[in-house]
Amino acid sequence: MKNLADMYSFSTKLWYDKRWVSQSGEASLYLQVTLNGKHKEFPLKLKWPVDKIDMASGALLPRRKKDAEVNDFNLLIMNEQSKQTEIVVSYRFKTKPIDLVIFAREMRVFSDKQSFVAYMDRQSKYRYATKEICKRTYQNAQSALQQMILFDMAWPFEMLTLNWMKKFRQFLINEKFEPGGAWAIIKNVKTYLKLASHEPLLFVDENVLEFKNPEPEWKTTFLSRKEVITLMELPVKKNLTNNQVRVLNAFLFQCFTGLRISDIYRVNAKWRLTDGFLDFIPKKNEKNRKWIHIPIMPMANKFIKNVVGNYFDLPNSVEYNIVLKQLANMAEINKNLTSHVGRHTFGHLHITKVGNLKALQENLGHANIKTTARYAHLDDDYMTGAVARIEEDFT
Repeated sequence: MKNLADMYSFSTKLWYDKRWVSQSGEASLYLQVTLNGKHKEFPLKLKWPVDKIDMASGALLPRRKKDAEVNDFNLLIMNEQSKQTEIVVSYRFKTKPIDLVIFAREMRVFSDKQSFVAYMDRQSKYRYATKEICKRTYQNAQSALQQMILFDMAWPFEMLTLNWMKKFRQFLINEKFEPGGAWAIIKNVKTYLKLASHEPLLFVDENVLEFKNPEPEWKTTFLSRKEVITLMELPVKKNLTNNQVRVLNAFLFQCFTGLRISDIYRVNAKWRLTDGFLDFIPKKNEKNRKWIHIPIMPMANKFIKNVVGNYFDLPNSVEYNIVLKQLANMAEINKNLTSHVGRHTFGHLHITKVGNLKALQENLGHANIKTTARYAHLDDDYMTGAVARIEEDFT
């Protein structure tokens, strides 16, 4: 095992590649970092005549008399070297191992150490690019960032206290966010605060990490049987565009299958491996490669128009939701119809007709039955009918 002296063997010096000198005699400048016997070059985004570079002292020489830029450029180089030294010193102080891979990542983080917004933006993009998170998770982080910036442009790390988080929550409430929306945004904030707390160069108040963000009682939108039937009758009663018909078919298919909207965009003939069933890996399960096997009722088949390839040819998600609102207006359904309502409607239809929460869990592909419980919606008609059935034995 390496001792501490070997673990933090470090130097940084001015460097340029002698193979890449321009015809004018200039070369791009780098700082060559040597760490634990290995080296890597970090660009300075500066160019200078090679005959005016003092490699021994690691300084630039004036290109001419009264060269106004030479002192500024030398100061930039010194500042960059100080940054690199600070990174290694921070790791040495915390006795944490560091190599060139970690060092390069810390160089990217260094510029974000004053601003949590900058850190969260960079980290969410990096995690998405490296496939650590899916597109939907990345979009949720970016949506949270938009609200954070409206509250404060920078979110300085030293300002992040319990009181700051309380004010941010109140800001979200004032912006008319539903409890679930505010909870999701704060959950995103806490996720990246926890990541930042593991960065040796960043300071995160431990009290902020413990900021209470209890999951709210979810109020979700679903359609009753009557409203689903009204939508099914729309093509006969109204003159729909081709785009509206495609969206309507996809939405009704979702109402009778419970597929997530991400899978509605992907569902295709290859998933029909068993007659009457769909066998596939949901988009949300791509990371753990978990397959699900769900039955398809004959009613759902009526909405499939493309039997080869993808079942539905749909617009982007924004336009999809716009069309759903058009359809709701045409059907005189006074509810906020979105791409998630179809899956919740399936939950309502299933629980009020079948009444088996475990079966609903399997159909929806949930790992936790508590998640399924959010989809088990009961409406007034169902509850009235349930009470009436109790009375039957006494009349």
